[in-house]
Amino acid sequence: MTTAKIPANNRRATLIKLIHVAKRELGQKHGLDEPTYRSILLSVGKSASLTTMGVPGMVDVLEHLKTKGFQVRPKAGDRSQTINPDASKVRALWLFLHALGVVNDPSERALAAYVKRIAKVDDLRWVRGSVTDTLIETLKKWAMRFLPDAVMALRREVVQLHQANPLSAVQIERVEYAQLCLHRGQGFDMHWWAWEALMQVLGRPVLADLAALKPAEETNGH
Repeated sequence: MTTAKIPANNRRATLIKLIHVAKRELGQKHGLDEPTYRSILLSVGKSASLTTMGVPGMVDVLEHLKTKGFQVRPKAGDRSQTINPDASKVRALWLFLHALGVVNDPSERALAAYVKRIAKVDDLRWVRGSVTDTLIETLKKWAMRFLPDAVMALRREVVQLHQANPLSAVQIERVEYAQLCLHRGQGFDMHWWAWEALMQVLGRPVLADLAALKPAEETNGH
């Protein structure tokens, strides 16, 4: 009986390409031969061929090949490693730490090195589930070591601005909103909203890449 081919899509194409690269590199560096490769496809991916293998099986095969020494390298000039909202949030937190002056290098290469150190994963695109949650919470805790002081510094700047030139009604509304956020909570989300509002009062742009940090539900009045 002939097994029907699974329709191609972008993710399948990417996974197939990566697995072929892994096969070639592991063959050159570690002596991975064709029978061993086929055995991995069958035992790990549950199919003797990539043509009939599902995406989950391909992901498992790729992760297995990584344990054998293969490393996924981001393409030169690739500005985003992310393929899901949670991964986008990891990248946004990295860029936010740069905006706070904590991270010196906001590049994808530096982020990839951090992800590998914390999550033991070579590429953020393949981070899933609890590993993503761990990265997000670790970055938030890191940010909270500096974010409250950053917000206080912005508040002092706003006071100085108001003394030199009285704030407009819109600016005063933003200041009041920042105060409300800090009154409602001392966690990352409330400090983020306060930081963003005060940046608006001071006329400083907030990177569009940071939009992923916004909580799903905005505080009333924002």
